[in-house]
Amino acid sequence: MHALVPLILAASGLPALLIGAWMSRATDDRSRGMALHWVLVGLAIQAGAVGIYWAGDDDRLAQGIVIAMVVLVNALIVSMVLQLRRNRKHP
Repeated sequence: MHALVPLILAASGLPALLIGAWMSRATDDRSRGMALHWVLVGLAIQAGAVGIYWAGDDDRLAQGIVIAMVVLVNALIVSMVLQLRRNRKHP
């Protein structure tokens, strides 16, 4: 596999890392938890990009890496939503 696909995937994970860095500046616990989730999503995408680059021309391995990355990112997003619902402020 060419290096263009992992490079595009790595570039698409950068906004999640930047959002996590931006949210970590807030002092409340809710923002810090959200920042951690965003950084973990960005790192999962970066790890997927490295894995796809490492897989090279092995399509089955690359497909397995993409499936694992998609499952991990979606699990992190579900965890983020559940944390938001659990920490909801009631008036």
